[in-house]
Amino acid sequence: MHWQRLDRDNTLKVINSVKSASDPGLIVAGTSEVSTARLMFYDGVSLFKVTNFASLPSFTFEYLGDGTFFQYLDGTETPIYAVNDKGALRLTVGSVIDYLAFFFSHVTGEGGDETLLVKNPHDMPMLDSLDPGAYDAVIRGHQPAQVKDQDDGGFVVDADIYDSGQLSRAQIAVSPSGRVVILARKMILQSVARGLESEHYLA
Repeated sequence: MHWQRLDRDNTLKVINSVKSASDPGLIVAGTSEVSTARLMFYDGVSLFKVTNFASLPSFTFEYLGDGTFFQYLDGTETPIYAVNDKGALRLTVGSVIDYLAFFFSHVTGEGGDETLLVKNPHDMPMLDSLDPGAYDAVIRGHQPAQVKDQDDGGFVVDADIYDSGQLSRAQIAVSPSGRVVILARKMILQSVARGLESEHYLA
């Protein structure tokens, strides 16, 4: 994702739009930086990142917005769906994989775990901790994501996902409005995050 830092005037506009009335000191222009990144699956909506450097460590908030409205990404699917329902979502066979990667990276599971859509197995967390057999299973077991468009305008995607220390091949439904449902999954590698002694892999 390519981030572009905003100039001072636009930084002030964003900060004034997103800062909380209940805690106006949480985001202050003098100690904060705003960057934005385009998202190919939205028309007129970008991802905004506001970082406050006044504290150590610094903290960051992310928003979806068009420059006039901003939706805070709180780790649930609700704000993403709210933006989708404004009519800005533009899903195609070429963009739905990026949408899923964005969705999973901003929606936390019930146990607080994040889900990673694995485009490149070499980018998978904890890969270096695996023994040679498990490492080989991950590399050999990976398949590029496959997309099938549906009659209703939605998509079914087969892709590798990593969550809760497990690598799986998942079948994921994406509706025309961007609702995401994991229909099924087949385990490729279990307990990756536990590493060293507990790998169970499918040859």
